[in-house]
Amino acid sequence: MGTNGEASAPVLEPAALSGPSASVRERLDDPRIAEALNTLLEHADLLAVLVTGLDGFVRRGDDITANLTSALGELKGQSVELSRLSSSLAQLSGGLVHAAPAITTLLNSPLTDPQGAEVIAAFGDAMVSARASVPPAPRGVRGLWKTLRGAAKDPDVARGVAYLLEVARVFGRRV
Repeated sequence: MGTNGEASAPVLEPAALSGPSASVRERLDDPRIAEALNTLLEHADLLAVLVTGLDGFVRRGDDITANLTSALGELKGQSVELSRLSSSLAQLSGGLVHAAPAITTLLNSPLTDPQGAEVIAAFGDAMVSARASVPPAPRGVRGLWKTLRGAAKDPDVARGVAYLLEVARVFGRRV
């Protein structure tokens, strides 16, 4: 011991790690590796879903291969050009990759809420019905004003225009 009561030599020297554990320890000390492991741990639930899906895919690999072989056999009898089908699939998958952020935004938006979906469905029904019953186009400015005056008297048109104006007001606040 030294004069002030401290040990002159370290009492316990850390044991030098050797083998695979030393390599793991060194890698854990790397901030990038630690950050990557933290990210993996934060998304462990998603990783579990992916691993389960891949496991099921691998387990059913023989069935999937047999089904694809059968489908290709049926396609050979059809007048489908596999090269055109392949290029179409490549374009579609590339488009989906680029559209993924936008699709994610839409899926997380109120459009997928039941109320939003009902509004979109009602708008789609209205567009299809209007397409089937649209009158011929008015002739000239006088015919246009006559059409607008007649539409303004229709309570359904007034309700629809009021709704669209409210949508425009709310949308204008947000942009």
